[in-house]
Amino acid sequence: MKKLLIGLFALIGLFFMGSVSSASAAVAKAGPYEGVFHGIVQAPDGSEAAMSLDLTHRGSMVEGTVSLGEGLTIDAGMCGEAAIPAANILASGKTSTLDNKKLSAVSNFDVSGVAVKVILDSAINKDTIDATAKIDLPWLCGSDPVLTGKLHRE
Repeated sequence: MKKLLIGLFALIGLFFMGSVSSASAAVAKAGPYEGVFHGIVQAPDGSEAAMSLDLTHRGSMVEGTVSLGEGLTIDAGMCGEAAIPAANILASGKTSTLDNKKLSAVSNFDVSGVAVKVILDSAINKDTIDATAKIDLPWLCGSDPVLTGKLHRE
């Protein structure tokens, strides 16, 4: 089960990102997620880590680098607990077609043979991103951890 928890680290990189799209974004003007953001991501156990995002937002595409610091732990109930290591992760996602200030996504992953789903919701209000990411673990693990984050534009 430790591999399951270590595999969850890859999901943290998707905290603010959703499904990949191949739409051309080169001609579109910058969207509201464009820029560099800094803040904190928190787990339900109170652990937290610094996070920064360096994003490009063209059309509905949001791409960039997610940098996560040390200190975040994920408690997966009966499946154990693990510290999430610091890392830089490339990620991409799409904003809502109805509101380019909202990003919602569902991503499915296979972590050590176990199906894990991440349900992401985020919104940007001027210079602040508020987000939640529910990690939908198998029922035998217990309750699903929900990460929360607040990041501010540099």
